[in-house]
Amino acid sequence: MTRPDDTSLPARPTLTPPLSRVTLSGPDLGTVDLEFEGQPTGNGAAAGDLETTPTDMPPAAQAAPDDLPDFDPRLYEAALPRPEPLSAESFLPVLPPAQFAALLDDLRGELSLIPDEATRAALHSRARLLALNVEQYRVNHEQARSTLTRVLAETGVGVRSSWERQQAHLNFMNAASGAVEHDYEAATAAIEQARAGRFEALVATGARPDTTGAEDLYTQQAVMTLAREGHAIRPPEQKSGSKRVFNAFAVFSKFFVGVISGVSINLLFNPESRLYLTLIALTAGVMFSVLLLWLVDELAYRAKLAPGTPGMAHPRTYTAGILAVTALYLCVEGFLNWDGILRVTAEIAANAAQQGQLTDLSAAPTPDAAPQHWSLLTFTLALVGMAAAAALIQGRERARNVLERERLAARVADLKAQGTLESAARAVDHVTYLERARDRLAPPRDVTSPDHARLNERVLSHWEQERDTQVQSVSARLLAEAQQVQATLEDFAAQVQDARFPRPRRGLRALLG
Repeated sequence: MTRPDDTSLPARPTLTPPLSRVTLSGPDLGTVDLEFEGQPTGNGAAAGDLETTPTDMPPAAQAAPDDLPDFDPRLYEAALPRPEPLSAESFLPVLPPAQFAALLDDLRGELSLIPDEATRAALHSRARLLALNVEQYRVNHEQARSTLTRVLAETGVGVRSSWERQQAHLNFMNAASGAVEHDYEAATAAIEQARAGRFEALVATGARPDTTGAEDLYTQQAVMTLAREGHAIRPPEQKSGSKRVFNAFAVFSKFFVGVISGVSINLLFNPESRLYLTLIALTAGVMFSVLLLWLVDELAYRAKLAPGTPGMAHPRTYTAGILAVTALYLCVEGFLNWDGILRVTAEIAANAAQQGQLTDLSAAPTPDAAPQHWSLLTFTLALVGMAAAAALIQGRERARNVLERERLAARVADLKAQGTLESAARAVDHVTYLERARDRLAPPRDVTSPDHARLNERVLSHWEQERDTQVQSVSARLLAEAQQVQATLEDFAAQVQDARFPRPRRGLRALLG
């Protein structure tokens, strides 16, 4: 700090003024010309003249170092092209009024050179009228320019606002999409990490590596636990070809036995063979067979479930019901078939007697010979018994599947209550949770985005169409007026030239003149 009584001046450092312009010159652009603020513009300063003494600098540049502006590299960057706003002059394809006025003044100056007084006076009057026309054109030109300026300003506001809205919307969508993409990548990384943790947890618990859910994990652990205890879960039998054939014949036997019962009922109650009674008999036989066999199936199912299901009767009750239903089924079918066989035999014998084909009807059969219809009755009862047995097997198989599922579900519930697999189950389900969260990632898109874009386009098109319409209207009117004024001035210039330099008269006209 300088003391108040110290009159000595501090040493002034060498100052460099701010750089104003850098140009390249020479045939190979190898010469660098530097221009500084405060220096006159010449052919350029040499590259070595970067330092100047304080006495060579203007007073404005001899300021203190603290007063100099900081170096800003943005000042020396190449200027980007910026579109200029629309001007009214660019939409006026006509000459300015000053040129018409200058032409008229030149023509009026030539009027004094016309020798004929009458012609000169007439042309003076015509020049005054043309001056009024040019003045009117100037007024119309200014009015048209003002109108175009107003139109361009009004429509420019609409166009710029439409572009700004569209740009804002695009910026919003780009920012949202970028944020969503970042979140998606982060979620994917988290999912991969969770998958690695799931693999470690599955390997530690001995489950399959392709396990994708906690329920599947608990089921596998329950199956393994039951297998270690010696009560393995028997998987459902695979439906092989023979199994499918057996099931098909078991179902078909119900209807086939029912058809046989219907035929017997038809023979018993419809001796005249009426069609509607035949249909009723066949339907009744099928219904009777199907319902009884379904009852056998259901009773076998309940008898299998009764020991471990509270609220059900003793298994012996269901077994007795199965025996009773089977006996009833066999008795009814046996009676119907026996009666039907007897009726058919009698009808055959009657028909044979009428045709004279019986040899000796009175001959008594041998006592040891069994009737021929016993074989058919035995076959029918055996078929009914096999159908009942098939229904019994199907019912017990259905009950066994239910018991296996209940036993597995009970062991799964025990594992969940113990909580030993809680961390592994959480690691398995965590991957699914993260994948669903990633699937829900979507940009906060504007639900009216397509409508917004279309509306913006319509608004922009409206303003551009409005601008073009008004500009074309104003320009067309002004262009027509400018052409009319120009044609009038050309005609006046031709008249002035004819008056100054009249054509010489030759021949008869010269003699008469």
